[in-house]
Amino acid sequence: MISAALRPPLLALLVGIAIGWAINGWRLGADLSALRADHAQQLERIAAAQAAAIAEQQQIRDQLEKQLAAIDHQRYQELTHAQENSDRLAADLATARQRLRVRIDPASCGGVPDTSGTAGVDDGAGAQADLHPATAAGVVRVTGRADQCRARLMALQEWVMEVSKRGD
Repeated sequence: MISAALRPPLLALLVGIAIGWAINGWRLGADLSALRADHAQQLERIAAAQAAAIAEQQQIRDQLEKQLAAIDHQRYQELTHAQENSDRLAADLATARQRLRVRIDPASCGGVPDTSGTAGVDDGAGAQADLHPATAAGVVRVTGRADQCRARLMALQEWVMEVSKRGD
């Protein structure tokens, strides 16, 4: 057992240790609380920065989508216009309301005289022939499809260029 003389100082030491322990715990608790608050503020700043970056990217995306929609609309109108013109011309040629003339080589045609003199207005130098209406309509349909393909290609190229500009 502990002697009576040592009990009061030992008790005081134990009380001092307990009080020191409690004070140190409060101080460390306050430090830990401050660290937690700093960490929470850092996380809030990071979250705010990320939210701002996401909002900026969304705005850029919305603007790009509007530009692409405008390109699509313009090119679709051009494509529709080219298709309508081609269809109208093919129909006019098929019904013989219009004719499609081609230049011919008089030497390859047996019915056109070949003269070795100077070229005149009627000697075949500028000889032309009318195509059959069905053939003419077919030629116009083929060239119309080529025009449509060109319009589609131009639209696709413009679309890709617009998207790639945003990717840089």
